[in-house]
Amino acid sequence: MKKTIAQVISAAFILLWVYTAGSKLTDFQSYKQEMSLQVFSPDFAAVLVYAIPFFEILCAILLLIKKTNKLGLALSLLLMLVFTGYILLIILGYFPKTPCSCGGIIKAMGWKAHLIFNIFFISASILSLFITLKQEVRDKD
Repeated sequence: MKKTIAQVISAAFILLWVYTAGSKLTDFQSYKQEMSLQVFSPDFAAVLVYAIPFFEILCAILLLIKKTNKLGLALSLLLMLVFTGYILLIILGYFPKTPCSCGGIIKAMGWKAHLIFNIFFISASILSLFITLKQEVRDKD
């Protein structure tokens, strides 16, 4: 049962990453424009325009491969933590309101809904990593 939960979480992340990266890449000009309106320097935004979809696709690929699934979960957790930190800074007023450059229907969420969505995925990734690591320890015994 626990293994199935971990697999469902991995599948959910794969869908999330493929969907968000795909949305960004299929409407790349719009995504690029939204990224240019972020609070980052133009040089950093220019790097992020390519880096974010790259890492989303990389996460999906890592999650698909059994040997690299744990790494994919860890990288997914890291990405979600970074995205969530940025959202928190926006909600707390540290940054002015900025356009969401997430892609697809996720882009239509308000910042608070986005925060809840991200916290759900952070919790799911932690749960899956816990299940996976616990299973590895059990298998070694």
